[in-house]
Amino acid sequence: MSKLLSTRSRLIAPALLAVALAGCAGSTGGARPQGAAAANAASSADSLAQTSWELVRWTQAGGALRDIPHGDNGEPVRLTFLAQGKQYRVNGFSGCNRYMGTYKLEGGKLYIDAPAATRMACPAPERARLEADYLRGLASIDTFTLDNGGAPRHLTFNLRGGDVLEFARRQDPPTP
Repeated sequence: MSKLLSTRSRLIAPALLAVALAGCAGSTGGARPQGAAAANAASSADSLAQTSWELVRWTQAGGALRDIPHGDNGEPVRLTFLAQGKQYRVNGFSGCNRYMGTYKLEGGKLYIDAPAATRMACPAPERARLEADYLRGLASIDTFTLDNGGAPRHLTFNLRGGDVLEFARRQDPPTP
């Protein structure tokens, strides 16, 4: 009997993880570029590849700034674009958990699909709200901007609800 339960547990755990990860799935629906640098980036399938960004400012639709707390170990909210061959992935830290998904630049638009996250408990309610809103935000980007096309240092996402997420470029991940 205990052998049967052990086997079931091994089979159920991966299935529960897959369901949990799928629960956060979403898509931008195609964020339009604003400005020459973003339009240039959107014309290349890997122009954001191997870049890492930190969320440094969140302006709400009414103009109020939102507090962006760091994780327990001081880790900031991050977004990293990775490309290897024809696989384009995003990952990062959303305040309490790590998240992952895919992205593409196609038809002049940026798509971020399936930002799924691990399900660690978030002890601080404000961080839990930030994380949920941030992951929802990644799935509702209306337009995006970059400060320049060569080596951008500033990335902005304008969300459909009116919020604006501003990112500063950080140390890029190594090229595979």
